Amino acid sequence: MVYASSTTYKVTITSVEGAQSTTETVWVLKDGTAIAVDYSGENFTGSLAQELIVGAFSGFTLQIEADSQIGLYTQTSYFHSTGTSTVSIGPTQVVVTTYAANNLPETVISCGSTTTLTAYSFSVGTPQGTSTPLVAYEHFAGSDVVNGQTETFNQVLQVTSITLA
Repeated sequence: MVYASSTTYKVTITSVEGAQSTTETVWVLKDGTAIAVDYSGENFTGSLAQELIVGAFSGFTLQIEADSQIGLYTQTSYFHSTGTSTVSIGPTQVVVTTYAANNLPETVISCGSTTTLTAYSFSVGTPQGTSTPLVAYEHFAGSDVVNGQTETFNQVLQVTSITLA
C-alpha cells in the first residue's frame, strides 16, 4: 500500500510473468469502489476501472487460494520440514518454516485428481504481530491428471513485501 487516507487506499501492484513485469496503481475507496487504475502509464476511471481492478488484485486471490491449501502442502505423508528461520519480507519480520518433498517425483492424490510433482519448494510463516499464517513462497512443477486429461504446470508464488497496518 502506498498510502491510506480517511476515504481512499492507494495500492501499487507489480506482477511478474516470465520475463515481463507489469505495474498497476489503483485508487480504491474504503467501501471497495475502484475510482482509478493506472495501467502502464494509462489512467482508467469509472466502470472500466471497476473491471480492471479484478485483474489487478488477482494475485491476492491466488494468495488466498495458496493460504487455504497450507494443510495439503505440508502433509507429512508427502512433505517434511527442512527448518524454521526468521526472515525479512520487506519491512516485516516473519518466522518461516520451509518444506521439501519426501521424494521427487512425488505423487499426491487429492479430491479425485492425481498430481505428480517434479519440483517442490514451500515456505509458510506468520508475520510478527499477527496470528494468521501465509504462504511466503511456493514453487511447484509437474503434471495433473484430471478426468483422464494430463496438464503440465510450473508455477511460482512469492511474497516480496509485507507491511502490517
